[in-house]
Amino acid sequence: MPDVTFNHDPCCAQAARYFNITWQSNVRVSSAKVTVTPDPGFGCEATLDTTSLKGTVSCAGLLKGATEYVARLVVTTVAGSFPIEHKFKTMGDKLADVKWFTEFEDPVADPLACAAASCRIIQNYTTGKDPMTAQQILDTGKQFNKSRDPGLDPVAIATILQRMDARNHYHYYRYDTRDDATGAAVYWLLRSGKPVMVISLAGQHGPVLMGFQGAYGTYYDDPANNITGVIVEDPQRGDLDPRTASHRPDKPRAADYQTGHLIALDEWNRDEWWLGFPYASPIKMPDGSFLAVDRNDGVYPMPHWAGKFVILVDDGDADNPPDREGRVKFR
Repeated sequence: MPDVTFNHDPCCAQAARYFNITWQSNVRVSSAKVTVTPDPGFGCEATLDTTSLKGTVSCAGLLKGATEYVARLVVTTVAGSFPIEHKFKTMGDKLADVKWFTEFEDPVADPLACAAASCRIIQNYTTGKDPMTAQQILDTGKQFNKSRDPGLDPVAIATILQRMDARNHYHYYRYDTRDDATGAAVYWLLRSGKPVMVISLAGQHGPVLMGFQGAYGTYYDDPANNITGVIVEDPQRGDLDPRTASHRPDKPRAADYQTGHLIALDEWNRDEWWLGFPYASPIKMPDGSFLAVDRNDGVYPMPHWAGKFVILVDDGDADNPPDREGRVKFR
């Protein structure tokens, strides 16, 4: 019997609902077929590449959430046909065990590390590693900015995530409307099985979207889709240290921002802390001056981020550098 291994990440207790994995055999294979049970209601197929030693297994749409599946791959070699089973369970509507980190590692420092702390949250979840503090991520990541942002801009966020672990393939995507941005964020959460960073507060905050409330079908524009709320972890509003309470005291803090806080869609769309306003440039600084924070390296026409709603997702596109806009088409 051939030794067949599967490369499935993330797997296998909270697998992405988009099933698209690779397999590899230690002996040459002449054909490969797959069946997935329970039946997802759309096609699944196995491919074999020109080496006859590896291929892919994929399904055409998003699988049901929180469901145990078995992919039964049958490979044919000169010795006969052999079935190999791969078992996994898809993620539910909310990722579990997403460890929270604060942006206030120094309670008296300026609050510039929100995106860095969210990078730390994402890195810890996707790899199980915690190599850098939020401050270290901020200090290291600033060199990758393609703007004058005092914190981390979307390019720096994507770049530092990949620098921390090459398996991270985060890219930023821009949308004209908050509805499109929210719909895409939930789609990519389910498709990748990995947290999504949403650039909120007019471009100056970066909470981690790790769940949603409502229903989601098998593809982006499925009529069954009905998002009524989103679930986020927030590196600032989850910090309950009284020494940091002077930062935006008008925005209530709560312990469940450390584990997943449900935000109704109306609040998400209306509140300036979330998606009340699109990415803004210039921004007003504490001294009253204005600072242009849009992307300014000449790669894309300006305005680029300004006036848009921006999210960062792991789209699995290893060939696209992290300093480029995401290019995966999904609608």
